[in-house]
Amino acid sequence: MSSVSAPAAASAADDLWSAPGRPRDPDAKREAILTAAATAFVRDGYGATSIDDVAARLGVSKPTVYYYAGSKQALLSACFMIALDAYSEAVEEGAVSGLDGRERLHQVVQKYVEITTTVFGRCLHRVPDVELTPPVRERLRAVKRKVDARIRDLLREGVRDGSLRTADVRMSTFAISGAMNSIAQWYSPVGKLGPDEIAERLWDAFSEGVRPR
Repeated sequence: MSSVSAPAAASAADDLWSAPGRPRDPDAKREAILTAAATAFVRDGYGATSIDDVAARLGVSKPTVYYYAGSKQALLSACFMIALDAYSEAVEEGAVSGLDGRERLHQVVQKYVEITTTVFGRCLHRVPDVELTPPVRERLRAVKRKVDARIRDLLREGVRDGSLRTADVRMSTFAISGAMNSIAQWYSPVGKLGPDEIAERLWDAFSEGVRPR
């Protein structure tokens, strides 16, 4: 790491990011750095990405990245936490509404796919969890359990109210989660399908299998 002091780094960052169109707010600068880091992790892999690479993407100095966002490990942790917080909020009881289990599960699928197609969602699914610190790895596993539990609950709710049908809630949950998670491996922001269309096609494919007969 550079020996530049924190105040000096901050001054350099302000000078570097003072041009028109550059983010000035510290939070905006940190967000820009995290977005650049997540993009690099997705494109090149965590191991092949350096702080220099992240800085080069933004046209800033290496000390600037350290000052606003920390080490490469801190960048990865922050990128994961952004996605994990979004996933956790998306499956909260009050985050979805509807007349029956089918409608609420549909909303969960839409929200989950939307998050997965963001750069932070793709980063979460494409960077192996062995690269994470133990606290972030545990948070990842806790959120996965929460999401799976919510999907199981909604499937059971749909079976009870007659809006869904499944012989095995556990296997249906695995199928839904697996299909949604796999999107991160092939989705491209410049591809033909946007997040909304992907979510609807996925839901159409899945919902036929759990439609009451």
